[in-house]
Amino acid sequence: MHKTCIKQLDSFQLYRTLIASMKLLLFFVLSLAAHGLDVASLHPLITDAVRQVGGDRVKIVEVVKPGMNVHKFQPKASDIKSMARARLVFASGKNLEPYLKGLKDSLQAHQTIIEVGKSIPSQKISAEDEIYACCPHHAAGGIDPHWWHNVRNMERAVRVIEKELIKADPAGKAIYTANSKAARTRLTQLDRWVKGQVATIPRGKRHLVTAHAAFGYFCKGYGFKASFVQGLSAQGEVSATQLADAIEQLQVERIPMVFPEKSANPKILQQIAKQTGAKVGKPLIADGATKSYQAMIKSNVTNVVNGLK
Repeated sequence: MHKTCIKQLDSFQLYRTLIASMKLLLFFVLSLAAHGLDVASLHPLITDAVRQVGGDRVKIVEVVKPGMNVHKFQPKASDIKSMARARLVFASGKNLEPYLKGLKDSLQAHQTIIEVGKSIPSQKISAEDEIYACCPHHAAGGIDPHWWHNVRNMERAVRVIEKELIKADPAGKAIYTANSKAARTRLTQLDRWVKGQVATIPRGKRHLVTAHAAFGYFCKGYGFKASFVQGLSAQGEVSATQLADAIEQLQVERIPMVFPEKSANPKILQQIAKQTGAKVGKPLIADGATKSYQAMIKSNVTNVVNGLK
């Protein structure tokens, strides 16, 4: 009799656990239907892409906002709290966010970090470009994290985002698929526009001189020779030898224009330009810390084309 009571009690507890689980699942489904899928983004350009694919079905917590320094950002306790509801946390990847391992340990079991750029073909920073890298995390032999400067790579990224949203929210598949297709169509048109603009620059003048090694993907994708003439140390200084080498290179190749970056100190670049006779072009957006991917690409390409053709 005693054993029978225990079995009945165990069955009752199992039944209550099952009911509780069903209620939790129902709550999750109703919550998803009510306000969409909760996600978080660690880069403004990724936010833009997720918004285009997810539409109104996705609610995005912008952890890293436009204008913030994406290379120096470190998540605080308040940032982790703000993304508590997010099932997916989208990152740019390729070690642009070196804090991801630590962040993963701080997230809940149901939260997944998606490195959007992980599956996109990488370019490495060469030994001679070591001092010109964007930050200490990206030095010689390291992977260049600025993959989004080639529009075709952003097309690949949109597919990754589409796949992950569908996996997390299968009921929204039709919406995500349609939005992804529309976004990729816009990107294909943007890529054609870039190529058309670049074609107006004589081949011999397609030499992009910038402060740091941030435009490697752009240069390789659109047929530019790339040069980086401003070192980046803790104090933002360049040695006399490095400065002399940069000046000699620009003089020999008769570079007509050098391009500063909105997030970098332009003083040394201006000094180099003054001694070589080159002009200083309009600033380029290197780190992608802006709210619109298409606007960034159009601004950068327009500035480069107007400066070199």
